[in-house]
Amino acid sequence: MLPLIGITMGDPAGIGPEVTLKAAAQARATCRIVVLGDPQALTDTALRLGSPLVPTVWTLTDPYPDDPRYLPVLALSTLTPEHRIPGQPTPTGGEASYYYVETGVSLAMANTLQGIVTAPISKAMWHAAGRDYPGHTELLAALTHTPEVRMMLVGRQLRVILVTTHLALARVPAALSTERIEKTILMTAAHLTRFHGLTRPRLAVAGLNPHAGEAGAFGDEEARIITPAIRHLQAQQPAFMPAFMVDGPFPADTVFVRAVHGAFDGVICLYHDQGLIPLKLLSWEDGVNVTIGLPIVRTSPDHGTAFDIAGHGKADPRSMQAAIALAVDMTQHRST
Repeated sequence: MLPLIGITMGDPAGIGPEVTLKAAAQARATCRIVVLGDPQALTDTALRLGSPLVPTVWTLTDPYPDDPRYLPVLALSTLTPEHRIPGQPTPTGGEASYYYVETGVSLAMANTLQGIVTAPISKAMWHAAGRDYPGHTELLAALTHTPEVRMMLVGRQLRVILVTTHLALARVPAALSTERIEKTILMTAAHLTRFHGLTRPRLAVAGLNPHAGEAGAFGDEEARIITPAIRHLQAQQPAFMPAFMVDGPFPADTVFVRAVHGAFDGVICLYHDQGLIPLKLLSWEDGVNVTIGLPIVRTSPDHGTAFDIAGHGKADPRSMQAAIALAVDMTQHRST
């Protein structure tokens, strides 16, 4: 039986409903999709797009529809018109989008859903609704009782994993530690083995400074912090871990070229833009966000709510399509 993948609709005023409908139309051959969201918001969007799909209220006890025109929707909200106007977000819509994610995680933890794909939410509307999470990642960690998570971005040619995320560049050196880098390497190796079917992941660690410090000429973080993490794991990998390879620190201006050419399965990056610039340069249209460390399959398109184009039919669905495809692939490779 094809895996049941839940798509959380995201903010009803954003492009989430649009990219969900566009991507769902392409995914029927590989999975069974159910949208967790607002049926009327999806119906409005389908009519506006002239979509061949008919959003249809569905429950988990119903048989999955054979007719590919019907898109099952778990009706988790009944928003009034003023809360589902494209481009005009409201706290009520933000609260609804929070509930979609909360429900999706609960169903994935119970394995009722084999994976979830989360359409974009508005952090501002979450805060306005009293939901004080910075974003999906922190909420997912809390709901799954996961003490540590990491962000991985996946493109057609490259995987990047972030040691630190949304942090001022000036604060990055102080935020780095040998222990955090080592933990990121271990989490990445475990994730790639469990969810991506890699038997011996090959990981590279980028340096922080130009030329990876040039033997201390341009900074000592490589010698003090980064190299000890790598050498420790090279010398003694934990017995409970699957086998993996790790090397570095490599100059950040060359390591991504080597990864794209097949030398590495993932690059451990020390700060946000170090990883996202090459990833978005190569996969602007179809990059995917994955949360490492969770006990469930979760992917997300690598873009935001785009309120400025919501309702205009211009949203590119390729990142959502790639997120669904990766979620399906992860369910197929998933091991205990």
